[in-house]
Amino acid sequence: MREAIVTLSDAALEAMGFEGLVALLREAGIRDVEMLEDHGTTCVPQIDVADRLDPEGLEDLECVSDWELLAETETGYRYLLELSAAELPADATEDHDALLGNCETSVTDRGVLISLVGSQAAIREMLRNYEAAGAVPDLCKLAEYDGEANPLESLTDRQREVIETAYEMGFYEVPRRASTAEIAGELGLEDATVSEHLQRAERNLLTTQLPT
Repeated sequence: MREAIVTLSDAALEAMGFEGLVALLREAGIRDVEMLEDHGTTCVPQIDVADRLDPEGLEDLECVSDWELLAETETGYRYLLELSAAELPADATEDHDALLGNCETSVTDRGVLISLVGSQAAIREMLRNYEAAGAVPDLCKLAEYDGEANPLESLTDRQREVIETAYEMGFYEVPRRASTAEIAGELGLEDATVSEHLQRAERNLLTTQLPT
């Protein structure tokens, strides 16, 4: 298992159609990004910002398929965005799914920092997809990834929340005492979203425990 940390510069983000969005997030004082779903060419991030995002600015961005203001928090505002990268090749979806879970993402003053974890081949193909879109990434680090001491650390916060809720509700009992629909109702999520988070969480946990 390998980990590649890459930076997509503002020029690279412009090639992918994301430059306007990143500028909007910086202007609003971005604080945190949690990727709830990521399929390569499409993704659903939950974003915390200090100030409200400009609604008209969001509507004008082609990369934003949909958006929702989820809550006003103690430090600002939390949004849910549905994004698409039309410039990425169609193969990017399959190549991204070969990586380990959702890649960690953070917005910096120089672009976007991304951590890609998976096999050398999976990472290489994902980097080729960026390059095919005209977004040549800057490779900051490429090293062995042995996983965390605690297997749960391989999960995103949302994946951990979903799988722990499923466990507490009896989803993993034999016979099962809870369905994905019931878990979704408990968390206020869509049934399909819960199923996807469970599948990715289980895959991440197995990847850290089983030999490759």
